[in-house]
Amino acid sequence: MNSNYKFDIVILGAGVIGLAIAERLAASFKNILVIEKEKKFGQHVSSRNSEVIHSGIYHPIDSLKSQLCIRGNSLLYDFFDKYDIPHSNCGKLIVASNIDEENELDKLLLKGLEKNILGLKLIDSEEACRIEPNVKCTKAIWVPTSGIMDSHKLMQRLEYNFISNDGIAVYDTLVDDIIFNNSKFNIKTNHQDSIETKILINATGLWSDRISSMLGIDNLRLHYCKGEYYKTNKYKNINCLIYPTPSKVSLGLHTVVQLNGDVLFGPNAYYVDKIDYHIDDLNKIDFINNIQKYIDIEANDIRPDFSGIRPKLQGPNMAFKDFYINNEVNHGTENFINLVGIDSPGLTSSLAIAEYVEGLIK
Repeated sequence: MNSNYKFDIVILGAGVIGLAIAERLAASFKNILVIEKEKKFGQHVSSRNSEVIHSGIYHPIDSLKSQLCIRGNSLLYDFFDKYDIPHSNCGKLIVASNIDEENELDKLLLKGLEKNILGLKLIDSEEACRIEPNVKCTKAIWVPTSGIMDSHKLMQRLEYNFISNDGIAVYDTLVDDIIFNNSKFNIKTNHQDSIETKILINATGLWSDRISSMLGIDNLRLHYCKGEYYKTNKYKNINCLIYPTPSKVSLGLHTVVQLNGDVLFGPNAYYVDKIDYHIDDLNKIDFINNIQKYIDIEANDIRPDFSGIRPKLQGPNMAFKDFYINNEVNHGTENFINLVGIDSPGLTSSLAIAEYVEGLIK
């Protein structure tokens, strides 16, 4: 039996981005629905990552990735303090191992200073070792605004705040079709429900280009970039995050410091054709070779732990691609707020993305 519903706002996706948007909008809008295809929130990109609070140093200064990350960094720390969410403002070392990497660090530092990121400084190997005795480097950038978080607790609080503000979240529900007509969106689900709304927000992560295509926007193609993480028992309670000099594809295999003191390494980055979280030790030698540049490690010190997949608009051998966040009024679908290619630093940017989306609603 078909059921018909009407909402003022429908948000597709209950990852950290969808929940952050829902939590923010529920403070000023009523009658909001979140639809999620999984049985609970945050089952993909939002929970399969390093849980790092990024500073915003890496991306072009005029990009959304840079601006929303810097804003999101500040908003997150305030949110964590307000709701007592576990986190650690441990800081980050971005390290160089040779003269070429030192030159890249100099460029990265200038970029960060131009963005007015607080506390950045270039330090020598001795000062880096005072911060973290296990690190090996010739020079490093100290990034004091970086840290780590419990992303599950963050999403749990966002969902709680949303529901407490009379928001509704439904799980285990697939969107089969979307039709736009007379300034209204009609959403068909796998439960034969028909849901009408004037404002539709696409925050479906790895599936966001498919949702976009349902409304005739076919020029946004996602590329799946897989990243694997290996765990170690050799190190415990490292003082800060340690990152290598970044590459064009990723930020490199870095130390993943967890709140319980455990240490992982990752992620690597390679493109795949499908969503598959299987992990084995095929890339172990590559991990060892990269990790040994900045910390001592042997083959028997690490083991495969988990993997994640990033929804990138940037494909193999392509130039930088920014977050795509747009009210698709120029496509004839006003108040279809479309978010595609929200990869790193999406988690750090989540609260700022929510703020930005609120400003796009007409």
